[in-house]
Amino acid sequence: MQKNHHHLFVFLLLFSPACSAFSEPKQRCLFPNSVETTPADHQIMQRQTGQSAPTEAAIGVPSSCNCRHGFPQAFAMDPMPASTGRMNSGLIKLTCPHLVNAIDALEDEGMISTLSKKMENIEHLQRSARSIHGEHAQIRKEMIASDHQQLGLLKERLGDKGMLAFLNSGVAGSTLDSLDVKCIHAWMGDYLFRFRDEEVSSSSSSPLGKAISEALAQKGVDQRGTLTCNAYCDYKSILPAAPPNPRNKQRLKSRKEVARRKRKKDGEITTNE
Repeated sequence: MQKNHHHLFVFLLLFSPACSAFSEPKQRCLFPNSVETTPADHQIMQRQTGQSAPTEAAIGVPSSCNCRHGFPQAFAMDPMPASTGRMNSGLIKLTCPHLVNAIDALEDEGMISTLSKKMENIEHLQRSARSIHGEHAQIRKEMIASDHQQLGLLKERLGDKGMLAFLNSGVAGSTLDSLDVKCIHAWMGDYLFRFRDEEVSSSSSSPLGKAISEALAQKGVDQRGTLTCNAYCDYKSILPAAPPNPRNKQRLKSRKEVARRKRKKDGEITTNE
């Protein structure tokens, strides 16, 4: 009887969906100062964002936690997760609802334009941004270039020129020499990955990330969170999830793109569109 129990245990272990031998292999996270995600991290991200596909693509969290409640505030993303078939131009996603909402407000006040104008005139900001863009591009290439199947798929979808642009994109998909800040959520997420033991590493500091952090502090936003914001992230909470709403421009752009692709598929798209 004991022998039969042993065989049953082995059978369940081998054929369980959670068994790594039969699960979809996960891309190894190469982002600096990161640790690989756990199943609990994915449940947290799902509650934080309400988004399933990005959650499946998450592969890393900052090695030093800045949240007072111990929840990840940002995630490193697989640029080409096999489980979703999507391509992620950005390697970092800010997920903490407390910070996302606060940075939404900064964007509404024009901080993207303010920082982009500063970048045009301050050389050390330009050097830092280009260096960080280069880091993101190098990590993306290391994660994809060794996989011939992924490279073939990338070339099939984007063509040679598009493939090179994707592989060489920086923060939030920016070009390597871009002086357009584009997305301060992404820059704040990158900044959170540069913490080590609650201090920002001087060897990999981000003046842009620091500027966003200081702007939050000036608004009275505690980046560690509030005493009650844990309900936004705790998947065991009995309270309903409250993920931030997608930005209006992004949602409108997405809807337009979906409609455009449908028209193209149906042969209705015009040459001027």
